[in-house]
Amino acid sequence: MTFESVIRSRQVCELVRSGPLGPYIDGFVEDAAAIGYTQSSFNDLVRGVSQFARYLAPMGITDIKHIGDDLVRRFIATLPVSRCGRKYSMPSVRGSRAARRLLGYLRRIGVVTAETRTSYSYTWILEAWLAFLRQHRGLSEGSVDVYRRHAEPFLQDLGRGAEPDYLASLSHVQVSDFLQRQAPRFARATRKNLVIALRTFLRFAFTMGYLPSDLSTTIERVPCFTLDRLPRGPKWEDLPKLLATVDRSTKPGRRDFAILLILMTYGIRAGQLAGLRLQDVHWRDGHITFPAAKRGRQVTAPLTTSVGSALLEYIRDSRPETTARQIFLSLDPPFQPLATTSVYNIVCRAFQLSGIESPHRGSHAIRHAWATRAFAQGQPLKTVADLLGHRSIESTRIYTKVDYTQLRSVGLGWPEELRP
Repeated sequence: MTFESVIRSRQVCELVRSGPLGPYIDGFVEDAAAIGYTQSSFNDLVRGVSQFARYLAPMGITDIKHIGDDLVRRFIATLPVSRCGRKYSMPSVRGSRAARRLLGYLRRIGVVTAETRTSYSYTWILEAWLAFLRQHRGLSEGSVDVYRRHAEPFLQDLGRGAEPDYLASLSHVQVSDFLQRQAPRFARATRKNLVIALRTFLRFAFTMGYLPSDLSTTIERVPCFTLDRLPRGPKWEDLPKLLATVDRSTKPGRRDFAILLILMTYGIRAGQLAGLRLQDVHWRDGHITFPAAKRGRQVTAPLTTSVGSALLEYIRDSRPETTARQIFLSLDPPFQPLATTSVYNIVCRAFQLSGIESPHRGSHAIRHAWATRAFAQGQPLKTVADLLGHRSIESTRIYTKVDYTQLRSVGLGWPEELRP
């Protein structure tokens, strides 16, 4: 497999060969071919590299060492944007994936060095704060990662102002300006998490003496009230339509069917399913164990016949051969374990194809429908909490708001109906 076997244009081939990528393009193609890409994915990768090379040509770059993260980001910003799931935008996958993989290859062979942050360093306080959250607040790594994702853009936005000699001059105006620019991008729950993260960080910086005043008090809280909303999910009777959207004669279909069936059977979170490993399925003992999520409890449940059959069919006929222990993997090389967002996308696509009406179409919608049905069947609150993996029973109480059978039993009749 060669570069010219995919790119048939002599003009494009000459442009790539004569540019900074020329001496390394054959090695990159051989490296990509060895991974085991399908022909379609391999062709897309090579075409994406040629697209990146055409972007570099007018810049007059001759030294391969000038290619780095910033240049790749600028290239990706020029790519056409597509709309995904009618909700968010993303650049062309072909060009962005190829440019990132090319840069990774050039770094592996040592012709391009990994970039280090030398302009404005904020890691000195970010890492100290995250260590405080782990050691003194006892937060899990998942929660710490959420705090990091909200605080790091704030520190990046400060630039030089995040360095030790300048942080003390931070003002509430800068904090407010950042929040006003970021908040409109997020839903209410995410805005709440953003505010909590910044308040916690600013309080830490003040306590440690890095700030002269506690700026956390200048940030207004996002009003969220316990049990102020109803569970957002479809009717349980509609969920079998999700399974009907899957073509089980294909490899992706067998994987997606197993994913949907497990979510419907056990009501677990997408992260728990993504983290499910081969050793978590106890075939002989007849049970399956899902990892804990959000500092909740590990969930152990009976392995139903239907789930066992779907898992066996996927593992035997569709799962790639790899050393990864996670059960669910991508079906394109290099066969990485599915991320939580990938599970969400699989479920969202099934909702769209099925036409099920639901205010929320992700994997959590199935969890809401599962819990609602459990209460409708008369399951006790503690039992449902254990099956959902909730550490606190208060997290489960939201589902009692749609347990109409029990609600009718405590409702008072109208005065006219009580008169003899």
